Amino acid sequence: MMGTPNHALQLYRRCLRSIKLIRDHNQRETFYEYTRDGFRRKRRLHPDSREAYLACNDALEQVKSMEYYQQLQATKLKENKNKHPPNYFSRDVSSINQSIPSVEHTPVSDKAQVTQWLLSQLPHLRKDDALEYATQLHDLGFDSVAFIEEELIEEDLSFMKTAHRRVLMRQLSEIRAEKDTR
Repeated sequence: MMGTPNHALQLYRRCLRSIKLIRDHNQRETFYEYTRDGFRRKRRLHPDSREAYLACNDALEQVKSMEYYQQLQATKLKENKNKHPPNYFSRDVSSINQSIPSVEHTPVSDKAQVTQWLLSQLPHLRKDDALEYATQLHDLGFDSVAFIEEELIEEDLSFMKTAHRRVLMRQLSEIRAEKDTR
């Protein structure tokens, strides 16, 4: 399916286009490095080999999940704009801002929200892994994003794949550092 060098190049370009849509600079740079290194490591594979086929399928799966996540984000932004249209005739903006709940203080106790959060922290994560991780976290009592961001420690993530656990802990430390600076 994706064995030719031309297909691999098209896939690489698709990955880069998808990465450009990531809003957070740090995440964008991380995914750029991850993608570039992944393609570089596999560039010497013979186009007809099973390894090349599997590598292309894996890259395709990951870019599809990244595009899916970006679609979710775009839909969420549109929904939020529709829910809270700007009131251009009001002079008291502070009362509007106070009536909109902050994302940090909105309780989230749904496995779907935890799954979405995991995908936002680990965009290359496969959906089946995200669902499994969300279920495991829920079973351990981590049923809200706020609680995960405050209390989760590395030992709680023993069920995760090593690379996923490392990236998630790095993301959590950045989130916590940012909260501490506020």
